Amino acid sequence: MKIKHTIIFAVILTMIPASVAFAHKVIIFAWVEDGYIHTESSFGSKRKAKNSPITVFNEKGLIVHKGITDQEGKYSFKIPEKIDSDLVLKLDAGTAHQARWRIPENELVTVHSAKDTQAAIMEKEKLEERPSIFKIITGIGIIFGLALAVKFLKRKTS
Repeated sequence: MKIKHTIIFAVILTMIPASVAFAHKVIIFAWVEDGYIHTESSFGSKRKAKNSPITVFNEKGLIVHKGITDQEGKYSFKIPEKIDSDLVLKLDAGTAHQARWRIPENELVTVHSAKDTQAAIMEKEKLEERPSIFKIITGIGIIFGLALAVKFLKRKTS
């Protein structure tokens, strides 16, 4: 009877679309350009993190700036003066949806080329890619493997 329930659970689990399973992944992407820090935030795909607070910390954990994303998940602000460490941008997109992005101190003072901007755009696109079917199936397999291990251990202890 338990095997029947396990099989039914497995079938239901495989019917859940992958986009629902990864809907909670939130991303913040930031870059420096012309004296400003620009950010874009989303939930891993095309859904933007709207009206989400962004807090900027220095390495000592002191808050140096606060802001809120717009309807497109974007936010820009002037680089704070007298920065002597890396900056960490923390996005809070709701219950348990947080992301961080670190900007090294040396990026806050240097002028970037078009090549640097293109590399940053490619990194952003890579972060927004959906997981491959192989990764999804592997994840489901791991879940089933753990469930079977728990079931096996319960049977041994009984």
